[in-house]
Amino acid sequence: MQHSPSIFTRFLSTIGIILSLYALYVEHKSSHPTYTDGIVDEFQALCDIEAIGASCSQVFSLPEGRMLSYFGIVPEGSALDVPNAALGLSYYSIIFLSESLFAKTDFIKATTVCLNCAAMSSSIFLATKLIQLGELCILCWTTHLLNALLLVYYSRLLMKKDAGRAKAD
Repeated sequence: MQHSPSIFTRFLSTIGIILSLYALYVEHKSSHPTYTDGIVDEFQALCDIEAIGASCSQVFSLPEGRMLSYFGIVPEGSALDVPNAALGLSYYSIIFLSESLFAKTDFIKATTVCLNCAAMSSSIFLATKLIQLGELCILCWTTHLLNALLLVYYSRLLMKKDAGRAKAD
């Protein structure tokens, strides 16, 4: 059976990779200021839009911005205490590579849906926090939308396979 990669999922995962890389850049620039002649250079992220009250750089500095340590999965300050954007970069890269390199076996589909569920669960948690805190993070909401679209796509793909099996029986 020949594998035909989905342009839709490769497009979504590419957008996710780009957004994750930008989020890592913003998080780094916000937490590591640069100095010119002893004066801190002001950094303004593209996703910090004062007119609408949006600030991704402020959101990235919240404790929830490093979910692995926030939930106690890894110790705070350890090498594995990475920003959520690094987790997103890994996730979107895995989706892109699995779509491009591997045949869509039942195992790959099921594993991908499990990864999608984990990503969507974290999106729901983080979106709830954003609402509770009254924070507007356009970059965050965009990745939450990407996660939802990927979950729906892969879930439908898995259900089509199951529906095809039921008809064959």
